[in-house]
Amino acid sequence: MALFPASKKITEEFRAFLSTPRFSTGSPPRQDPAWPRISVITPSFNQAEFLERTIISIHNQEYPNLEHIVIDGGSTDGSVDIIKRYGKVLKYWHSRTDRGQCDAINMGADIATGRFMTWVNSDDLLLPGALVKVGTIIRDNPGLDLVYGNQVEIDRDDIVTKRVFTVDFDIHDFLYEVNIIIKQQSAFWSTDLFKRVGGLNDCPYAMDYDLFYRMFMQGMRCRRLDDFLSAFRVYPQSLTGSGEVGRSRGDTVDTIFADYLGRERSLLDRTVMKAWYKTRRFAKEPRALAAALEHRLGSLSGKLQKTVRRLKVHLSSSDS
Repeated sequence: MALFPASKKITEEFRAFLSTPRFSTGSPPRQDPAWPRISVITPSFNQAEFLERTIISIHNQEYPNLEHIVIDGGSTDGSVDIIKRYGKVLKYWHSRTDRGQCDAINMGADIATGRFMTWVNSDDLLLPGALVKVGTIIRDNPGLDLVYGNQVEIDRDDIVTKRVFTVDFDIHDFLYEVNIIIKQQSAFWSTDLFKRVGGLNDCPYAMDYDLFYRMFMQGMRCRRLDDFLSAFRVYPQSLTGSGEVGRSRGDTVDTIFADYLGRERSLLDRTVMKAWYKTRRFAKEPRALAAALEHRLGSLSGKLQKTVRRLKVHLSSSDS
């Protein structure tokens, strides 16, 4: 539930943004070579509930040099009908069995011709103006390898539940896994660099973490934008909402930590040092602390409302 004014404002803005396509579905998007081409890959599998909103959020950007590629893993829930409906605005799409999300994104990257690329999952969204903001930075700073910004988390009804503020990249913040520093949903990187590091490794719960580390080791030059660029959907059936990601990515984090520092991650690293770097991040970006507190209060309020509703139902049943 969006309880706070800033979250309510973002919710209202992008709900209006998603309300109807602002582009022609009957012809490919225009291509203006004065703008850097950005390739957006959407891996898709049985998420028809959200897929159309994802597509609209990408094409409603009306970015002058967009290339959108949809790689569907053989959906059987109506997703293919949605993809066909927007087929003329897509650079490429197919629907067939693959080896999962990493494989789908790598297939899309093999097709991509953009100077920069990203992937937008079939339940996530780009926020209004995101591509123009990123494209402007890329155009004006030809030496950059990665551009990233802030992110919001939303529920299945597109309501903002959390604002996430990023900070400038620091390898030690990254190693101690403080908020992962770069939020993939709001990150855009050089297609050439992506291909040079070999694309995504098959570690589905930490593929972005692993990718950004390998890019860093190749001398990644990055720029952070103080803008909200994407909406990351968290709901009980999603990997993050189910807690599966948090439980399963530890091995990748440990491997990267040992690779860079030459030692295993100790209990001290996982507790005291992680808390230190997290505190330091909040000092760098006080809005992150305020947003975290808002999120916690919102969660507590939601739980309280559920408890009250259950209590009313129980009392009503007792009276009858």
